[in-house]
Amino acid sequence: GQGALCWFQGEPGIGKSALTSALLDGAAGLGVTIFRGAASERVMAFPLRPLTDGLRIGPQATDPARAEIAELLHGTAGRARMVDPVLAASERMMELVDRWCADGPVALAVEDLHWADEASLLAWNRLARAVGQIPLLLIGSARPTPRRPTVGRLRELAAERGVVLDLGPLEPAGVTELAAGVAGGVPGPRLRTALTRAGGNPLYLMELTAGLTRGGELNVSDGVAELRRDVTALPGSLTAAIRRRLGQLDRPTRAALRIAALMGNEFDAAEWSAATGRSVIEVAAMVDTAAADGVLSGGGERLRFRHELIRQVLAAEVAAADRCAVHARIARDLARADCGVHAVARHLLAVPGPVPDWVPAWLAGIGEPALYTLPQVSAELLSRALAAAGDEHPQWETLTAQLARVLFWIGRDDQASELAGQVAGRTSDPVLAARMRIQLIRSAGRTRRPAQALAVTTGTVADPRLPADWQARLAAWSALLRRAAGQVTEAAELAAAALAAAAESGDPLAVATARHAAAMCGSAAGRPGHIEAALAVLRGRDPESTDLRLILLANRIAVAAECGLTDQAEAALREGLRLAERAGTVRGADMLAAAAQFSYRYGRWDDALAQLAGADQEGSGTDPSGSSRGIAALIALRRGDRESADAQLASIAGRPAGLVPLPERSYPLIEAQALRAEADGDLDRAVAVMSGWLPASAGLPATERDDGLPYLVYLALAAGQNATARTAAALSKAGAAAGGSPGRAAAARFCQALLAHDSRELLAVADGYEQLGWIPRQAFALEEAAVRLAGNGEVTAARAALTRAVRIYSGLGAAWDAGRADRRLKQHGVRRGPNSIRRGPSHGWDALTPSERRVAE
Repeated sequence: GQGALCWFQGEPGIGKSALTSALLDGAAGLGVTIFRGAASERVMAFPLRPLTDGLRIGPQATDPARAEIAELLHGTAGRARMVDPVLAASERMMELVDRWCADGPVALAVEDLHWADEASLLAWNRLARAVGQIPLLLIGSARPTPRRPTVGRLRELAAERGVVLDLGPLEPAGVTELAAGVAGGVPGPRLRTALTRAGGNPLYLMELTAGLTRGGELNVSDGVAELRRDVTALPGSLTAAIRRRLGQLDRPTRAALRIAALMGNEFDAAEWSAATGRSVIEVAAMVDTAAADGVLSGGGERLRFRHELIRQVLAAEVAAADRCAVHARIARDLARADCGVHAVARHLLAVPGPVPDWVPAWLAGIGEPALYTLPQVSAELLSRALAAAGDEHPQWETLTAQLARVLFWIGRDDQASELAGQVAGRTSDPVLAARMRIQLIRSAGRTRRPAQALAVTTGTVADPRLPADWQARLAAWSALLRRAAGQVTEAAELAAAALAAAAESGDPLAVATARHAAAMCGSAAGRPGHIEAALAVLRGRDPESTDLRLILLANRIAVAAECGLTDQAEAALREGLRLAERAGTVRGADMLAAAAQFSYRYGRWDDALAQLAGADQEGSGTDPSGSSRGIAALIALRRGDRESADAQLASIAGRPAGLVPLPERSYPLIEAQALRAEADGDLDRAVAVMSGWLPASAGLPATERDDGLPYLVYLALAAGQNATARTAAALSKAGAAAGGSPGRAAAARFCQALLAHDSRELLAVADGYEQLGWIPRQAFALEEAAVRLAGNGEVTAARAALTRAVRIYSGLGAAWDAGRADRRLKQHGVRRGPNSIRRGPSHGWDALTPSERRVAE
């Protein structure tokens, strides 16, 4: 029921593939289902190619699940729900492997990972982390060079959780044994001397020995294989040995194989036919000939060279001066044969400089879904096509808009904004202009630079040429832009205009977008209603509707959690995670981060850490706001693990583990930095970190700021900074009056009770937090009540409150909090009783933590 992880590393020809073959053959003999793929330099820009080849995913697949993945990666799938087809395809692959593993053990080998694209490496990483839970034997192989940090991390993961073998040259005994198997006799003295040229490399050794055998250079007598002539007459390199083998092929086959060599180590038979101008029957005959001579392997539609070195030798036979022209011709022939973007783009990328004159029109005719499957490739080809076509080309507008969209989806917001602005300012199509302006706004939001987009969007919302639905969408996004820029009144007015235009249009996406703007730009009291209305009307299955639905679900989680509506928050979280997986979007990481914040607030810290680990994998370790790292650091600090906390804080934007607040909006990070200072006994520093975010101009959302004000009041009082404590309490009171949520109301009561040193009110606050389900805050309120009860001489009541607080802290594993509570109460002579920590069962269902029980269920 468990899997295993293997990693083989070594120079070309050292035996990685042979060892993988032996391992897979042994697994197949045990009834294991086998899959095998390989990366190559030629297809490095094409997402998930090693895995699609290995899992036998292609347009010809009869399995509906495989066919769906192939459609996603070739841009031929319907656009329903697809935000990022590559991520969506990757998620489908994970499901496919999971399903196969449910039926029986599976082995998947992905070779030459040093050439793999980032999406394939991320997928391999996810599978590697799952082998402890599913019966999957996952094998990876790579060369030592080129060195890539991502590949290095995968090797480290394999070393941590599995087996890593660094393959070196064969020992003399191994050389003799391997050569004897090929030559049919034990090598004699002269042959052994000649074989030293192989340097112990098995591939070179086998090719050299096989070449000598085929060339009649060996004499085998009495079980001994010996050279017939002097060593100096032998090929001096592996390349020469391979050329001698290729010399036995007929000229037409060898010429066709040169074309195949330029198509990659693995290639499609139909594409080969189109590129060579040969019929299917002629191609089949050449395949038979090349396979008989050990040059090609594979069958059906997918063919491959027996080794990359054979392909390299054939490719080198095409003169360097002619290679670009040959690639350009192959690209044109494949485009005429309608072989798809993947096939054509591979050869266009091999031609530097301006693209051929037929390419701009070809690119303009490609639908956006196909471009999104190869975002990096599409961006390069579109850029080169625009450079060649010039500003006056008939396809300029289409190509520039395409490039702006592709750059937006791969996160190159500055370039995307510039191009979108150019199209918006030049096009006569009002809808295209609105679309580009919305993209500008969204890029500005992602880069937290709203001022950049204000200039090109001001005054464009009321364009009379725009249909009502596009007026509503542009007004809604413009309202969000102005809110981000601090123009609160203007934002509210635009949101109202968006609602009116949306109601006139009746378009569901326009209505939902306007409702989203109203929720974010209006009063906090009206936010839940707008979110629910938006989700109710948003029924579209296009990528933009899907992306907006995920944003709304994340907002619903935050609002429900703030109001203590646990079931609603969990339901929204489940829906959001499912939708993010199916749609293929980096918002999956956002949803996991939202889940972690929810779990942290409710005291499900083990769940939070698991969700943070998932968010880190999905987002490749990116967390611009530092929110996820902040939560991880908070849990580590409160559990007494300062080393882990410092590592999390140090990972934020490469900064040292100091306490300087970052400019991004992230309350968990602020609190973690303040708690780190408190743990060091530097209360003044802790207050400085927290109070730096009090002004509205600091950019922290009011709800997040108000949530942390009780902790600031506690710190300020402990540091003797009573004025700061009063300021924070006043802000909390004002926020509760404006917001009306139970969470903000509880925070305001907490702050006032701390200022008044009102132990009875603090106990009531603790009960209120218990009703909300926020048990970490409940424990904190109980601790504060215990301190004040002890100060008033009410020892019995103080001990009772302390015992309740410590029991909660212990359940959370919050050893640091429990220790702090003990230290503070000891100053008043109050200690916990011997039974303050209840010992639970050591086995059975009752011994499981809540997180473990949820996993088991």
